[in-house]
Amino acid sequence: MLSYVLDIQQHGSGFGWDDERKMVVGDLELFNGWAKSRNGAANLYMKPFVNYDKLCEIYANDLAKGSKAKGPGDDIDLQEEQSADNMTEPSHQSDSVIDSQSHLQCPGSNPSNGNKSSGSRKRKFVEDDVVSCEFSNLSKSLKNLVEVQTSNAAAMNVIQYAYAHELEAQKQTDKRREQLFSVLTKFPEFTRDQLVKAALIIGQDATKLNMFFTTPQDFKSAFIWEVLRSSK
Repeated sequence: MLSYVLDIQQHGSGFGWDDERKMVVGDLELFNGWAKSRNGAANLYMKPFVNYDKLCEIYANDLAKGSKAKGPGDDIDLQEEQSADNMTEPSHQSDSVIDSQSHLQCPGSNPSNGNKSSGSRKRKFVEDDVVSCEFSNLSKSLKNLVEVQTSNAAAMNVIQYAYAHELEAQKQTDKRREQLFSVLTKFPEFTRDQLVKAALIIGQDATKLNMFFTTPQDFKSAFIWEVLRSSK
């Protein structure tokens, strides 16, 4: 399942991994299309995977203790594995009996089989240590990947918020620009030419436009006079 989660994080389109809730979320139809060719992946949708951060460490610890833990993407059936062990057990016992009889019949022979068995056990321990190290590194890589993606998601949220805020401000400015003439005509102390000139100056500058609309009504006339005076 870990391999499926990693694949979703890297290539998911229309659906993805929610690190806060530890589950796959998004468009169900797109997810089902992706999961159709992946055995068991359909069970990931909207199902909390709360032990995600620790699962790789558990795999590594189990391997270090000699257990047959499954790695990411491993589809071996545990029952089939146990069945195979049961089938081979009698043959191992028969070999042990034959070896024992051979030693009894040849007391002067060199017991090299025991040395080979000891060497095999040492090699097995070394191999288990290597696999344990690999799973530990995989766990760190997955954790780093999740942290990077979480950071990227947070940055994207900030960008989206800033964009939405800017878009809303632009809409408000456009609306005020449309209302500018109707507001200016409420001041009879200005001639038509003065109002047109004030509208051109204020309307072309978003800062002046927003400041004019936020200025108290009693001060708007003085604002218009100042705009006309500063343009000379």
